Amino acid sequence: MLLNRRQVLTAAGVAGASMLIGAGRAAAEPNGWEGWLAANRGHVAAVVDDGRGGRLSHRPYAEQPLASAVKVVHAAGYALAVERGHVRPDERVRVGDWEEYYLPLDGGAHQKALEDLGIPFANGRTADDPDRLVSLDDLVRVAVVHSDNAAADLVRARVGDASLRAAALSCGWPGVDTRSIAGEMLMLILPERAPADPAKRKRVGDQLAAQALHDPKLQLEIIGRLPGIPATYEDQRPWARRTWHGSASGLHRLHRAVAGGRFPQARTHLERAFPGPLPAGVTAIGSKAGSLPGVLTMAFTVRWDDGRIGTGVLLAEEVDESLSTKAGELADLVLGPLLDRDLLRELETTLVG
Repeated sequence: MLLNRRQVLTAAGVAGASMLIGAGRAAAEPNGWEGWLAANRGHVAAVVDDGRGGRLSHRPYAEQPLASAVKVVHAAGYALAVERGHVRPDERVRVGDWEEYYLPLDGGAHQKALEDLGIPFANGRTADDPDRLVSLDDLVRVAVVHSDNAAADLVRARVGDASLRAAALSCGWPGVDTRSIAGEMLMLILPERAPADPAKRKRVGDQLAAQALHDPKLQLEIIGRLPGIPATYEDQRPWARRTWHGSASGLHRLHRAVAGGRFPQARTHLERAFPGPLPAGVTAIGSKAGSLPGVLTMAFTVRWDDGRIGTGVLLAEEVDESLSTKAGELADLVLGPLLDRDLLRELETTLVG
């Protein structure tokens, strides 16, 4: 059965997403994703397990940029905080507090989140009524489904870095990168504040994001500098290379645990991208993808009616702009092998030879 979910990649946070064709072969061009993957194996990390003995592992521990695929960590950290009684799903959050983390660099994700929650925004960017209340669970949902960066940062602030790290560690992913998304964006706007030492980047970004919440002088400087940020895909690639990183192995372990029921609140949101119809025998499909200039990341899970779970993760870096617009083809190459063993063998041949 062909999966034809037009909005799945957009919902998963991949800008410029095209149609997803799940079990069928993507109409790849000779120099499309298959050719690129084969020629750029050193810029690809992947772990695919179809849940019935078929497995592919390529550079599983290589640290690469995660883009919005990292937001599964926010969802899991939230779910752990709920489990421990530290937060409630129905906890009310002021929209103005959420939008304190907003920067207009998310490709319209925040506006999609506002539309989803039925919140008017006449100025085209932020809510008309900052005192309106939404639930914490709704913010987790729009962070995952629409890839709202501000919502992810608000969730991180509310449940704490420790909860995010503990959730990932409990699933076999130690040392997960939980830096502020707004902090990274601010270092694109204010590059002179970005440290040359990668080890200092998380601390500086976190401090910068915290300062921007309450410092009117810095807020005015950010507004004034926004028009001058690097404007093109190529210009932003050096910045994107230095953003939050992780391994395909760690991301795979977390998705597999979530799909298996470790964090039910997180699983619910990850599976919203595929409400149906689904292939025969499939209970649910979950996803969280991401994109930054030069970076595309994909993670899918398939839960079968017989209890089997398939999980596929692929991280690609140093991707040219022309190929980045074909995100649907890459998604097909990651999800397809979870549904069709022949496609798994083909992907293995492409990546491993």
